[in-house]
Amino acid sequence: MLTENTITKLQEMRMSVMANAFKEQLTDPNISNLSFEDRSGFL
Repeated sequence: MLTENTITKLQEMRMSVMANAFKEQLTDPNISNLSFEDRSGFL
């Protein structure tokens, strides 16, 4: 639920590229090994 809210909020703020990158991270098994800071940096 929080993930959907985050994506919706990013789109509302006209940050669709960041929302798409976030969605891509959710499907990439390699990215789950990274820290929050590293994942945020990739966005």
